[in-house]
Amino acid sequence: MGHQQLLLLVLGTIIVGLAIVAGTQILEKNYRQNDADLLLDRSIMIAQSAVAWKAQADPYAGGNASYSGLEDGGFRKLFLGEETIVGYFQITKAVGDSLVLSAVSKNYPEVGVRVLVVGEEFAKTDILFDGSVVLF
Repeated sequence: MGHQQLLLLVLGTIIVGLAIVAGTQILEKNYRQNDADLLLDRSIMIAQSAVAWKAQADPYAGGNASYSGLEDGGFRKLFLGEETIVGYFQITKAVGDSLVLSAVSKNYPEVGVRVLVVGEEFAKTDILFDGSVVLF
């Protein structure tokens, strides 16, 4: 083999290696975003269940126009689980007319979601990739 052929072979190997590394990083980013999207979907579903629970009167196992009853054992009252294949969920704050739900990914603990409900409206949703969402 000539020097030019060896140089092309080495150069081709380096380019393929860089492409594989770049592809792996893009794939990892997509996996994190997918986990965040799944956490957000589940959190919104939990919040919708909480809004429906709040609207029910107390004799019918409802919140009687308040989220306060969900602070302790809220998932049991909503007949939902605190854990799924994707992550862990928690009612972080449930006071009067406001509710905060937090979720953390199982695969990527730095990926977290926070949903704030005020009244019957979603006031704010945060998707964070910095590990700042922590469950108690």
